[in-house]
Amino acid sequence: MRLATRPAFLLFVLLAGGAEAADNPFLFDALQGRSPYRGAWERLMKLVQPTPDWLVQFNKNFDGVVGQMTPVTIDGKPYQLSFVCKPTDCDSHKFAVLFDAQGAHAFGALGGKDNSPAFFGAPSPAEEEAMAKAIK
Repeated sequence: MRLATRPAFLLFVLLAGGAEAADNPFLFDALQGRSPYRGAWERLMKLVQPTPDWLVQFNKNFDGVVGQMTPVTIDGKPYQLSFVCKPTDCDSHKFAVLFDAQGAHAFGALGGKDNSPAFFGAPSPAEEEAMAKAIK
């Protein structure tokens, strides 16, 4: 009886994990097509100057090392937080992106574990703090 229960439990865990992953797409998934996230991302990227080579490369086809879109609440407002990083040095070269709930506006932070972030899109101090934590 125990052996039959374990596979069923494992199947449940795998299916539940898959459902969670579907609810929280990765950044490259959110940027595909004509989504609001894509428009906000493109407007944000115009502000990131100078743009590191690895981020320029990611912008060409959205292929790179990214995180899942994670729901966060800042000052009572819902956001989606994710990141993209340099494939060979993720800890030191990371770009965090914070989208508003509708994906219409984005803020960014470029930095890494050993340097202070540069912020883009005029985030509030609380939004800056959330992104700074994401790139450390």
